[in-house]
Amino acid sequence: MKKFRFIVAICAALMIAAPAMALEVEVSGHYFVEHFNHSNPTLNKDEASDDYSTMEFMAKPVFKVNDNITLTTQFTALQDHTWGYDASRPTDEDNPLSPKMDNNENFDWKAAYMTIKTSIGGFIVGRYIDTPWGTGLGDSTASHGSNSRHKDRVMWVVPTGDFISGLVAQKNGEGDRGNVISDADFHKFYGFSAYKQENWSTGLLIARYEHKNYVNQRDLRNFQIGYDGYLAASSAATVAQGTYAGTYAQALQLAGALNPALVPLVQAAPFDAASSAALDGALAGAGIPAIDLYGLNSSAITAQGAAAAAGAAVQAGPTRSSLGLWVFNPYFMGTFGPLTAEAEILYGFGEIELDEVRTDPVSGNTFDTIDAEGFAATLDVKYDIAGLTLNAGGTYVQGDSNPDDDEASAIGYFEESIDLEHGFLLTSDYQNLNTTLGGTDENGIPLGNVSGGPTTITGPAGYTSFWLGAKYQLLDNLKLGVLYVNSTADDAPKTNAGVEWDDDHGAEYDFTVEWDIMNNLKFWGVVAYLDAGDYWKAGGFRPEVENNTTFYGRITLEF
Repeated sequence: MKKFRFIVAICAALMIAAPAMALEVEVSGHYFVEHFNHSNPTLNKDEASDDYSTMEFMAKPVFKVNDNITLTTQFTALQDHTWGYDASRPTDEDNPLSPKMDNNENFDWKAAYMTIKTSIGGFIVGRYIDTPWGTGLGDSTASHGSNSRHKDRVMWVVPTGDFISGLVAQKNGEGDRGNVISDADFHKFYGFSAYKQENWSTGLLIARYEHKNYVNQRDLRNFQIGYDGYLAASSAATVAQGTYAGTYAQALQLAGALNPALVPLVQAAPFDAASSAALDGALAGAGIPAIDLYGLNSSAITAQGAAAAAGAAVQAGPTRSSLGLWVFNPYFMGTFGPLTAEAEILYGFGEIELDEVRTDPVSGNTFDTIDAEGFAATLDVKYDIAGLTLNAGGTYVQGDSNPDDDEASAIGYFEESIDLEHGFLLTSDYQNLNTTLGGTDENGIPLGNVSGGPTTITGPAGYTSFWLGAKYQLLDNLKLGVLYVNSTADDAPKTNAGVEWDDDHGAEYDFTVEWDIMNNLKFWGVVAYLDAGDYWKAGGFRPEVENNTTFYGRITLEF
């Protein structure tokens, strides 16, 4: 509530000052409500369906100070608020990998940046919402038109004839301020140039990533496995403590009923093996089985210690390395009569400097650096004929499921967003399953879909997919579509025993509805069916998988 009052105060002050400053204010944004129904989100047999609704309000106030200076802001409220949740539900602070839960401070400034026009070009300075470069390959713009991946940057843009070029200095992570360890920031530097014509455009972006606080694949996996172990240890400690406490309470009650003189023996038994043995002997004389209070209490203490140790390791976080990466990102987009084509390539190479010398368990080679190189490409073609749009395309995203050698090729570890939206369940983040689809592997690591990023198994494994689709303009305000997607892993993982997983993600069938209900009010609906492949058996960890059907609908008000 205090945040809302603060926002209102700022806006009121700016509006009051408007006449003196000749300030112009424009506000745009959206409000949407969406509903999800997943029949089988973890693809397990006999799983219950997942059925819920969420919402979001986003506003983008733009303050035009004068002809050369504009202040653009953006904020969201009730983002991902699940209907029916208690608004005071806290964040899951024990798990840094978990999504943010609903809470009573569900309000977030997404952007606040200046746009400054000068004689040498335009400057953007501040917290900025990324705009797409080419297709969606590697972009960090999130779904729904909002964006949780806001960036703090300085950008210089120079239009020259048909070219738009620029430079960007961006900070993705701050690791120096208030830290004992210095020089632990994450910087990205971009240079780009795009050539635009009336019906086509092409461009090249070159970037340098300097990530001094990078978590490589093995260290992230170790942390995830450690967190899963922490959960297991915490559960075991709770069970052990409950078993001991319940048995102790029953023993006191039983001793009082049998012989009050046994009560002091019960009180001493948890801490003294001899007293515990004497108590069990007295109970045996009465025909009662031994309870071993000393052993139960010792087991509870040991389990609590193991949970505390596992928790301390989780609290310390994963080991950090240093990544230096060059990225080359060309694209082409064009419309030629009824034909539209989009293509993009993403290629990165560099090096990861480790914090210690590692050993490859297969070759026995030792190394303190990892060669980083990854490649991805996509092509999408559409053809319009008499209200019907035919669509075909394919994507290749290089994967690397070996975290222990001196090479890293999974592009999903360098670019967290490989989100092309060709397949609602397999390649999208709209459905909220991108980090949870299919459940977990034998180590408790989420499988996720191919856009789930480095914290999943499926994202770093990469993929090859192709799709065929069609959309038909049934009415002026109503469009129906169908889409078929087939996907396989590029580099399938292996089990702990060294057995390689099946690479078949499966086939997806989508039916979509796009309905412009009235001006500014739109509905988008999807029925998506995943014919799950054997990849989701996780190399035999899950004996069988069940398919999933998802019903999704979103109504959006834009203003």
